[in-house]
Amino acid sequence: MIRIAKALVCILLASTAVQAQITTSRVKVLVTGKRCSELKEAYLVINGADLEDQWVKLEPAGTCRWTADLGDGSISTDRAKFSLRGDFARSDCQQAAPNEQELSANLEFACCAQDPLRNVSVKIQPPMPFTYVRDVRPFTGDRIHGIKCLERGTFADGQGSIGHTQFSGEDVYLHLGPYDRKQPTLGLLLDDLVVDDGTLVLTRAGVVYRLLVQRAKGKERSAPTLSSNAISLDTRKLGELKLERAEIEVIK
Repeated sequence: MIRIAKALVCILLASTAVQAQITTSRVKVLVTGKRCSELKEAYLVINGADLEDQWVKLEPAGTCRWTADLGDGSISTDRAKFSLRGDFARSDCQQAAPNEQELSANLEFACCAQDPLRNVSVKIQPPMPFTYVRDVRPFTGDRIHGIKCLERGTFADGQGSIGHTQFSGEDVYLHLGPYDRKQPTLGLLLDDLVVDDGTLVLTRAGVVYRLLVQRAKGKERSAPTLSSNAISLDTRKLGELKLERAEIEVIK
């Protein structure tokens, strides 16, 4: 009987958890922290869609409170992932808490990590598509613990800016040529390359060398390796793309 009772409790709890998830177009955001009232503009990145024209603009709804109506772009609170962008801040990623009475997705973000934000300009010659992938870690010290997430953007013409990067809380990878989410190749880690003064120019050989260093250190969730086969694959891919150089610069 005890086992049956426990099983029934588990079923009831699971049923309650399922019922608590909602699909909605209404989002409410609370920003906490000493500087939350300094935010003049705020945006949401939803489900990793990170190009600035994909950011969802939030409307003020009181001190440190914001709201958005997604219209036809409704989200499910059990699957959607969000992060915040502001004048001088970015957040880690969070999932929303469902409000069944108001049919809204409620979010809380802490403001703001003290580490510097950078807008990173990338230009590829000759022009070719490139994709950046942001591997965002939970920020330490937040009242509500964040979740890991990936945020992406693709520039079709070989030039673009990656906004509000904060390398203390994320790894930003650059993938040259067509990008396949299911079979991604090793991306060029920008965290170790970006300089605040001047433009870093990498030739094809320079990119191959940087990828070699990453492989040796085991970056991007791979085991350390100096495999000559991997190096040959990098060299061949960049040769097929006819890459001449990559220019990386911090802009204001």
